Amino acid sequence: MRRARRRGGARGLGALGVCCAVAGLATLLAACGPVSSAASGAAATAASSNNTVTYAMQPGGLASYPFPFMTLATSSSDSVYNVNDFQFLLYRPLYWFGKGTTPYLNEALSLAYPPTYQGRQVTIQLKQNYKWSNGEQVDAQDVVFWLNMTIAEGSKGVYYSSIGLPTDVTNIRAASQYTVTMDITSPKFSESWFTNNELSQITPMPMYWDRTAAGQSNCVTQVSSCDAVYNYLNAQASQNPSTFASSPIWRIVDGPWKIQSLNSQGSLTLAFNQSYSGPVAKHHPTTFVEVPFTSEQAEYNVLQDPNSNQTIDVGYLPTVDAPVPPAGATVGANPSSLPNYRLSAVYAWELSYFPYNFANTTGQAPIFKQLYFRQAFQSLVDQEGIINGPLHGYGQATTGPVGNYPVTKYLSPLVEHAGDPWALNIRGAASYLRSHGWSVVPNGVDTCISAGTGSSQCGAKIAAGTQLKFNLIYPAGLDWMESSVKELASNASLVGIQISLSAESFNQVTGTAFGCIGTPGPCTWQLADWGSWTYAPDYLPTGDTLFQSGAPNNAGQYSNSYDDQLISNSLGARTFSQFRTAIFSWQDYLYRQLPVVYTPDVPTLVETINGLDIGPQNSASTITPEEWYYLK
Repeated sequence: MRRARRRGGARGLGALGVCCAVAGLATLLAACGPVSSAASGAAATAASSNNTVTYAMQPGGLASYPFPFMTLATSSSDSVYNVNDFQFLLYRPLYWFGKGTTPYLNEALSLAYPPTYQGRQVTIQLKQNYKWSNGEQVDAQDVVFWLNMTIAEGSKGVYYSSIGLPTDVTNIRAASQYTVTMDITSPKFSESWFTNNELSQITPMPMYWDRTAAGQSNCVTQVSSCDAVYNYLNAQASQNPSTFASSPIWRIVDGPWKIQSLNSQGSLTLAFNQSYSGPVAKHHPTTFVEVPFTSEQAEYNVLQDPNSNQTIDVGYLPTVDAPVPPAGATVGANPSSLPNYRLSAVYAWELSYFPYNFANTTGQAPIFKQLYFRQAFQSLVDQEGIINGPLHGYGQATTGPVGNYPVTKYLSPLVEHAGDPWALNIRGAASYLRSHGWSVVPNGVDTCISAGTGSSQCGAKIAAGTQLKFNLIYPAGLDWMESSVKELASNASLVGIQISLSAESFNQVTGTAFGCIGTPGPCTWQLADWGSWTYAPDYLPTGDTLFQSGAPNNAGQYSNSYDDQLISNSLGARTFSQFRTAIFSWQDYLYRQLPVVYTPDVPTLVETINGLDIGPQNSASTITPEEWYYLK
């Protein structure tokens, strides 16, 4: 998973590595066209001579860290942008997710066939057609190399879990050149969970990387050697980005692209890897350029100006600039200022929310722990108003702990059909507070006047005289988000809740929100809105990443023993039918508990220049520019 879109999955990108994403920074403009032309070796319908595609990166989205193995010390590079739009283009994960517009396993783009299970043993059979650019095969040793490093780094690893990799496997070995086997230590485990959330984390690494500054090492056979290898590779990945193109380390790739140039501002040029043997379009681009922007408006200005010295082939439309549809009409029109582009809205597989800090040390935690308060606060979030206002009609209301859209086989029928049970209700929010011992002062500050734990009192550890005053941090540079948090603060003031807003950089917001996890000392933040959480590389929304007690990505440190038990039930379900029953039970319980503040799921509005076919974009937020092509 990535942060905002933090990966874990941010476009968002397991453990601290789930990408969080600043939801809906953009809308992709995608040309319509047959995707079948990109299937292994199939020819595209005639292409133009143009062989370069320029891709606009969203604010905060920078290519910066090529090494596809990160620890908490490098988690700032674990954004969906750095992983999906940089690392994945160079280094293919063992299993690729995103099939059509769904976030499901894509067998055609994976380096291995779907795993097989026999008792507790899992077997991975790699495909034999993939090679590293130095001519070596991508094989079982490359998978073991990654797994051994994961064991060596332990809890420092971005994807570490006390109930998942690497603690839940043993007897890892290369049974043959293309076969990896391992034993799962738990007597009860879900095969779906292990495939989609555990094996999904693995990225094979070339044998050339098994080295330190002193020369070749043996991490692939001795876990004790791996920490020194990691330190060496991390140091290489932390150097000036301008050195990456000439580095003997990062020149070795198995993906469709290799670095031609990269600077410290994130301006990236990739060249097609002629050794790549995965699916490509016959007339695919040979150069892929990623251009970073400091703001949505700066990117939009380039899109609108045909005389600009910059060219954008695939960009994004800020939602605040999307045409507002007439009453009763559906959204989807492209602005008249962009006649050379075509628009499509891409909804990422993510959860849009922001957390309360249940570990806050400045007095707010006892308030956040009261269900009635969370019900009142959620009733102040006008999701429909945000969608119809600053988002200009784009967006879907979020109602529970599993992403509502696109609808997947993981979504509980109860949650799917519940609608938004916490639609804007100012009067209802005030009623919740009054009935639980608060003196409600519209446009003032509410005060607890009935301390205690009774049904009509403020709640445990809330002293008389406590006031409802909070700070909310959010990332600067997103017009729609600034509008939404200002509206929330305004709504809250009507029931006497005072919210002070503070705009910071995206990295500052996520760094603050996740910085208290597992660390002693004061934890002072109260509310932190970075946008959304992208399910990647944990694509199955089982809750163990975001809502289980002690989970490293549980930013607000929410803890509920019954919730923990329901999550454990889903992870131990052996058949998919049992798994679905368990995950539905968990969702149906937790969506009533409101462990976080739900916000609208915002699409990326993609703009694609006329004549470029990029096919349907999948909700796993991965891109495959080697499958794109220009039409005549």
